[in-house]
Amino acid sequence: ESKISISNQALVKCGATTISSFTDGTHEANVCSTMYDNVKKGLLYYTFWNFAIQKEQLSKLAETPTDKAFTFAHSLPGDVIRIKGVFDDQGYMINDYSIEKTKVFSNQNPLFIEYVQDMDESVLAVFFIEALIAKMALEINESITGVGTLTNRLAEDFSTKLRAARITDGQENPPVNVMPMGRLVEAHLGNTTVGTGRLRHPK
Repeated sequence: ESKISISNQALVKCGATTISSFTDGTHEANVCSTMYDNVKKGLLYYTFWNFAIQKEQLSKLAETPTDKAFTFAHSLPGDVIRIKGVFDDQGYMINDYSIEKTKVFSNQNPLFIEYVQDMDESVLAVFFIEALIAKMALEINESITGVGTLTNRLAEDFSTKLRAARITDGQENPPVNVMPMGRLVEAHLGNTTVGTGRLRHPK
């Protein structure tokens, strides 16, 4: 798939004319080019999509954090949509860090993160593309067609596609328990005194 093919499928859902490019001069192209990137990134941010999770060691910066509570500064990758967790070199999740724009300040070096990444359309999961098409149609409908009565149907379609995508994403990439179930339950209930009080990330 591509940005244009996804946009065209959304236009079809709206009963609108398809486009040849984002710069073909039509009203449909102008609306799609304006909306597409934000709609895609917003949908990626909706949840911690397993198919889009990336694990990476961060690059250490030479600068010293102005906040004296932290010792190190690291740069975030340029494709970060949403951070799921920050980890030390033993795989333990840490909470004593601060994110400012494209930097992470902490007392750990090396430093690792797990995050939802922005992805090219060619490698997006099929179930996510279906949800993206539905979301795009919902967002562009009124600007393209002016038919507000279609919005409710498109909203229901998006809700259905999103629910199906989340279920499929979870089934294809089931989460891995890194603590015994009893500990997971206690941690969920807010017992921070369990064990070391830290979650260990699988290597």
